Amino acid sequence: MEPSRHTSPAILALAITFGVAFLLQQSGFFNGIFSTDILASVKAEDVLSAADIAAMEKQPAPSMTAINLDGPQAASVR
Repeated sequence: MEPSRHTSPAILALAITFGVAFLLQQSGFFNGIFSTDILASVKAEDVLSAADIAAMEKQPAPSMTAINLDGPQAASVR
């Protein structure tokens, strides 16, 4: 006689838990619990256009080799 195969009680408990959670989610029990409001706003002057980016690329970057070490920033550089 062949021994009977049984299903683990842990697997049954997980299946029941996930089934109940799924049914609660479908019924709308979790509505609003995991949602967040976006409180940020974007102003029109904060948005960069392609023309703004192209203008920034045309400007030469300041040279880092000519640093004046005798000014007020000398203490923070040294």
